[in-house]
Amino acid sequence: ETALNRTSPDENLSKEIIKTVGDYISEKDREVRDRYFNQQITIPVERLINYFRSEILTIITPNYDCLVEYCCDELKIHCNTGFVGYFRKALDFEKAEREVEYVDRSVVVKGKRRQIAKYISHIKLYKVHGSIDWYDLNNNTVSDMENRKYEDKRLIILPGDRKYSETIHEPYRELIQKADNSLRSGRSFLMIGYGFNDEHLQEILVKKLVEDEKPGIIITKELSEKAKELLSKCPNLWGISRKNSSTVICNRKNEYEIPDIELWRIDEFIRVILGG
Repeated sequence: ETALNRTSPDENLSKEIIKTVGDYISEKDREVRDRYFNQQITIPVERLINYFRSEILTIITPNYDCLVEYCCDELKIHCNTGFVGYFRKALDFEKAEREVEYVDRSVVVKGKRRQIAKYISHIKLYKVHGSIDWYDLNNNTVSDMENRKYEDKRLIILPGDRKYSETIHEPYRELIQKADNSLRSGRSFLMIGYGFNDEHLQEILVKKLVEDEKPGIIITKELSEKAKELLSKCPNLWGISRKNSSTVICNRKNEYEIPDIELWRIDEFIRVILGG
């Protein structure tokens, strides 16, 4: 990622990098999936998803892996990624939204009967930089977890300057628009391992934290310089990070060190702070 932020590879080289990166992450992802479903390992984000399972939780991620989807399967929670289908899924936000909708009741308004719809509890997942199981087939975005013959058509956005130009094209443009709408309506924000290095993704988030003073928590092993700068501007933003074997909790005015506990690890944060 550091190397890609320092250079701008041409289209042919970018395709080779996408294939190499996609193949590598895909292989590791399958290994994690198999071990996770065989209960040989845990995935920390599972506890977070389970904690909010009775609500509609929006997750916005630039990561390519499918860990959130695996956790939702294990917990039997519907995960709305915008795709519909079973084996080779098609991207269709409208139909995907209807899959989590149900008729709550009917009412009569001015002599006309109307149905009032509600949503089941689910995870709304926006993978704004693509995913290892997304492919471009004849200008259609599909999701196929098992079919490896499409790997040269994988849809992921690499770090570096090209990510800004790539996001103006579909499917990323619509994904980011929907993610932005979720951020606009957000009342609080939990940021896990995020360094605030994606200017094209975080404008609304930063505005919500700085200008609207919405509450937020950054949980990360090490705070980036941009995260520290943001903390200095936001009255209701807290950072949780590592310091040796201790945890540092800070905001723009105060800093507290808690010895011998790793609250910057998401599983520990959920166990200790949320009681989950």
